[in-house]
Amino acid sequence: MDFSLERSAHILRRTPPTLDMMLRGLPEEWLLNSEEATSWTPYQVVVHLTYVEENDWIDRTRVILDHGTAQVFRPVDRESGFTHFKGVGLSDLLERFAEARQSNLLSLDELVEENDLDRRGLHPDFGEVTLGQLLATWVVHDLNHVNQISKTMAKQYAQAVGPWRAFLPIIDAP
Repeated sequence: MDFSLERSAHILRRTPPTLDMMLRGLPEEWLLNSEEATSWTPYQVVVHLTYVEENDWIDRTRVILDHGTAQVFRPVDRESGFTHFKGVGLSDLLERFAEARQSNLLSLDELVEENDLDRRGLHPDFGEVTLGQLLATWVVHDLNHVNQISKTMAKQYAQAVGPWRAFLPIIDAP
């Protein structure tokens, strides 16, 4: 499927309410457990999503539109949110994420037109990238983390499902 601003907005609008419905009010056992010591918990994923929502997608969009390849994107530390949002509860994070996303989607509508998608920017690791690639990555980034949360939570019952595990590939997915 080719990238489309309109189709992408359908996913980007749905991520905050999806996470809200999925996570709000759950006991800590669901929110604070991970697959392994180096994996993120569902709570940490929401921290990360909120942090990058406030510090990445629209900022980089503006860099491409205003400077093209003359200015390298500012690197984003994917774990900075862990310090930045230390002690912030899940409900507050979900609300902050939803507000930031709504604001970013309004900015996206104001800033970007379909004919801007081939404009180029300079990523610190990948080199030249297009605005369309950046925005497609934003969508897939959301889907990736919704999947990560689902997988992490499913694996909490890896033993409890007994023989049905054979029909639940999410439990053994890497």
